Amino acid sequence: MVFKADVIATTLHAPLASVETHWPLVVDALASLQILEPATEVAAIATIGAESYLFAPEREPGSEAYFRRMYEFKRALGNTEPGDGARFCGRGFIPVRGRAEYARFGKLVGADLVEDPERALEPALAARILAYDFMLKEVPKAAAEGDWVKVHRLVRGDLSGWKRFNGILIPLLKLMSEQG
Repeated sequence: MVFKADVIATTLHAPLASVETHWPLVVDALASLQILEPATEVAAIATIGAESYLFAPEREPGSEAYFRRMYEFKRALGNTEPGDGARFCGRGFIPVRGRAEYARFGKLVGADLVEDPERALEPALAARILAYDFMLKEVPKAAAEGDWVKVHRLVRGDLSGWKRFNGILIPLLKLMSEQG
């Protein structure tokens, strides 16, 4: 583990207690999939920091009407039943969205996330979901190559949130290079 909780908290302006609680879970999840490398740590910290000011799994903000408008009956998300929009809104360190993703990640982490989507907010499960997402999308490879735009696109699907991600990325890369 290259980065310590106090350094992460300072870099992200996140609560130290939250980083101390959640960062070891993320490290363990990445290590369990054998993708724990310094560049992958940078990718994880920048990704989580860009998604959450608290460095914690979060529920996507929005009303029932918003979720209906954005996600209801979206076949690409696997949302086929009434109520799926709100039921399968974004949750976690990285937002898991849609019935299909909840089912897929649930199988990978050994939890029935379709039956109980709120479990995606459990820190240990959220960390494992992030690690599987990174592995499946080959984020560690892009991070090792230093292709940070690609890292962000792989995780987000687009460049939304790039400014915050990049603002976190730059000091992390500097710290990593200083450590040798």
